[in-house]
Amino acid sequence: MTYQEAYDQLSALIDDIENEDVPLDELPARIRLATELITFCQSRLRDVEAEYREAVERLPKR
Repeated sequence: MTYQEAYDQLSALIDDIENEDVPLDELPARIRLATELITFCQSRLRDVEAEYREAVERLPKR
């Protein structure tokens, strides 16, 4: 799964929950999925940030 796919899925889940389009019996599973997607997105962002910092550190100093 890509970051964008996870983000889009998370956005749709949040919209459904906020608009009360989720039956109560499905809500716990949707919240668990949202939590997993948030964790995935945060991890991916941390990875990209670390790669960025490493790339910047390798640049020649002026």
